[in-house]
Amino acid sequence: MMKENPRLAKRLKDSKPLPEKKDYTERYETLSSISDKCPYKKCDGSSLIWIMDHEEGRDFARECDCKEFKKLRFKLSNAQLPSEFADTTINSFDVEIYEKAESQEQATLAKRYAGNFVKNFDLIREEGKGLYLYSRTKGSGKTRLAASILNAIVKVYDKDGRRVSVYYSSTADLLGEIRRGFDKDADVKSSDVIDAVRNVDLLVLDDIGVEKTGDWVEETFTRILEHRLLNMKLTIFTSNLAIDELDSKYPEGRVRDRIKKMAFPVKMPEEQIRSMLAEKENEDMLNLLLG
Repeated sequence: MMKENPRLAKRLKDSKPLPEKKDYTERYETLSSISDKCPYKKCDGSSLIWIMDHEEGRDFARECDCKEFKKLRFKLSNAQLPSEFADTTINSFDVEIYEKAESQEQATLAKRYAGNFVKNFDLIREEGKGLYLYSRTKGSGKTRLAASILNAIVKVYDKDGRRVSVYYSSTADLLGEIRRGFDKDADVKSSDVIDAVRNVDLLVLDDIGVEKTGDWVEETFTRILEHRLLNMKLTIFTSNLAIDELDSKYPEGRVRDRIKKMAFPVKMPEEQIRSMLAEKENEDMLNLLLG
């Protein structure tokens, strides 16, 4: 059923009746022009579709499907998710791009875990248990799968009045942002960054274990993880290290112990696909250039 937008009351009030002599074969006529600014090619990019009701002699607007699409994009932009992963989905996570049979099996299982994590998100939130995606090989698909989960959570659960706050960051970038917050002229203070990361509903911490460590770094991560653990906030980690191997970076063991309680370990393939994806993208680009 078409629904009037109360904010457009004035325009509706000022709508003029149609000339009585004109013969219209259809009651409703779409007045909005079509623009590339609308991903669905249904409106002029304003997220409103203007419609003329010839029977009642007035025009009104209904929301275009692109409004929800734009809200999703805005949400993910605020989550700091790199644009490279803005459109990644779990379904599009191609396990056949791996060359080894063992890698395909591991990727298939990881993809299944990811799908069920999204499907059972409400129950998992009650458990407060996230995921720890790991493999020693860089570019093996860990970040891509983590981003796909984040995208799916926002798309499926952040709507109809529900809100799921999300945030993505590499551990190195997060530490850099916290350090910058100590500057007296900083726009965002360190305490504000830490509070945001501690309290967000779903946090993706990418590449934990590659950052330069020390007492301050370990203490900072311990404070963040402890708060999230106690408040059952979900965290998805990616790493080149197994959880027990984190002791090589955080010798006190406090980071390792908290992550063990916070996340279920998911082994990713020991095979690099980043370069293969780049080659495929280059082939697609070549086809476009050659016409």
